[in-house]
Amino acid sequence: MKLFIVDDHQLFIDGMRHLLTHLAGVSVIEETNRAEEAIEKLEKEDNFDLVLIDLAMPGMDGLAILQRLREAGSVTPVVVVSAEEDISRIESALELGALGYIPKSQSGIDMLRALEQVLSGDLYIPDSVRERLSHYQSRRHPEHGTLTRRQMDVLGLVAKGYSNKQIATALFVAEHTVKVHIAAILKALNARNRTECVHKARSLGLLD
Repeated sequence: MKLFIVDDHQLFIDGMRHLLTHLAGVSVIEETNRAEEAIEKLEKEDNFDLVLIDLAMPGMDGLAILQRLREAGSVTPVVVVSAEEDISRIESALELGALGYIPKSQSGIDMLRALEQVLSGDLYIPDSVRERLSHYQSRRHPEHGTLTRRQMDVLGLVAKGYSNKQIATALFVAEHTVKVHIAAILKALNARNRTECVHKARSLGLLD
């Protein structure tokens, strides 16, 4: 398993490198403290199993990296590991395709569990952050409940009968990312399947 750490603090990189050796299957750990260098590497290599990025970096920050990867149609899985507390920036990272947000304040054990969850295909957001996201989104988009803008995009295409692969192509994201969004939508709407999800979304006025 090949991992890539992008952070402007070398001390944190060194700590993460040591921590990641405890993840089963890790064979290669690459690193950079420059966002521009990260973009260059990720545009040339698409064989990373997971990329860990910080949001608060000088110059081109983590959001800019996610935006560039999205524009390039990259399917490389990315998770944010950051001390960022601005909930709007955390939401933006998730909408740009990040598969999770892991606070730097977490313990090493909790961070490993979070990374294992992301590597197994799940979206990871701590309960405290998820609650803040829910309040933030309900204030900004009361008609959308707890769904993000990206999840609303996915929901609209699910309602049209698109497959996961078709949704991924339409939104320029990885099929794995689509699966994560659909799982989050089903959970938010308390639906057991796509059909029930669409029915509930229409009854709530989330779909035309």
